[in-house]
Amino acid sequence: MNKMITFDVWGTLIPIDTAIKTVVDVLHKSLAGRVPFQTLHALVSEERRKMKLARREKHEVIPPVYVLLNIQKQLRNKGINAYFNVYQVQDAIDDAVAHMEVSPHEDAVDAIKLAKGEGYRVGIISNVLLWRSKATRKLLENLGIASLVDLQLYADDIGYVKPSVQIFEAAKTMLMGDVVPDVYLHVGDDFFEDFLGALMASYGAVLVDREGKYGKREVTESVPCRAYIIRSLKALSLILHEVETCATQA
Repeated sequence: MNKMITFDVWGTLIPIDTAIKTVVDVLHKSLAGRVPFQTLHALVSEERRKMKLARREKHEVIPPVYVLLNIQKQLRNKGINAYFNVYQVQDAIDDAVAHMEVSPHEDAVDAIKLAKGEGYRVGIISNVLLWRSKATRKLLENLGIASLVDLQLYADDIGYVKPSVQIFEAAKTMLMGDVVPDVYLHVGDDFFEDFLGALMASYGAVLVDREGKYGKREVTESVPCRAYIIRSLKALSLILHEVETCATQA
């Protein structure tokens, strides 16, 4: 049986909050403390919200540098002298994120190892946020995750973002070549980008709902053999068994 699985990174494998704080720290230092930390945190959070909305509605890749320019503009609109070299600050953000002291979610590494052990080709599909993909690649290398996967594919590599069908199709081609997988699953924590994106691409979807936003059960089968909502990646073994059983009976 030909099997592949892809994982989102931020919020799925690695907590996002530490990275957002790291971005704000760099901005705060670049402005020599002239802008309160909480003001910057609110602006960064709002720009992230707008980025996600644009990806959902327009499927646009928004370069992180453009986000920094927007933050600079917002500060100036507030009457704050907020000049900084966006390219230098972007480099500093990328370096800081790449070398963060952060641990993966406790269930993340075991989930990847489980899939590998079950004979899956394993990939990562991730959008870019406020840092470029090279920062995420370096962080995954430092955390020992990069060596566990067969592919890392990022929006700024290919020019498409989740939930675009094209990014999922590209991952399938890069992992499987011309082979049509019997099982393809994408695992992520964003309902629109990961869950609906994978379903729109006609692949299986697993939504990691750690906070129980969409249900309180440990495993919910939303669409038989195709779509699942789980509270923890520890439930992934059950999903793999289920979809493989479905594939053999198809």
